Amino acid sequence: MSKLHAATTDTAPSEWIAIVAVSRNNVIGKGMELPWRLSSDLKRFKRLTMGHCLLMGRKTFESIGRPLPGRKSFVLSRQSDPKANFADVTFLRSLDEVEALIPPDKHLMVIGGSQIFELAWHRCTQLWLTRVQADVEGDVYLPPIDWSQWSLISATHLEAGEKDQWPTEFQQWKRRPICSPQ
Repeated sequence: MSKLHAATTDTAPSEWIAIVAVSRNNVIGKGMELPWRLSSDLKRFKRLTMGHCLLMGRKTFESIGRPLPGRKSFVLSRQSDPKANFADVTFLRSLDEVEALIPPDKHLMVIGGSQIFELAWHRCTQLWLTRVQADVEGDVYLPPIDWSQWSLISATHLEAGEKDQWPTEFQQWKRRPICSPQ
């Protein structure tokens, strides 16, 4: 436990939560963009992440194009001197650096891309997954998930509509406790 977290005992420790939309064929991106139009999911993303910290890779940050208001962004990058200089955006090189900077009363929302999910899976205790009910073309894929480590907590279906190109199901998963051998 870092000194930052140990110094504050009256609040719950921060939690790492992966939040991602994925198609039936495991696509999460195409050409630095989302491969769908899902207004309801973007609104849910904003509501769930507002006031918390975001973790993303450099390509994801560049695809968004700006810091997201009301959220502190941590961008994991191998570049030692990123050219971008924004308020509320910190460029870091390791997950340990990120861990040390998360306020204990905030969650860290892991938002992608693929390499960041792969690096951070083992630290995530929750997975908030929007399953897009379509096969789409793309060039960025969600890394494999060992579903035996997760329990489905809830699922909400949403039909396609004027502002939602495809039907979706929003699922909340919680990591199962690890049982130690006795």
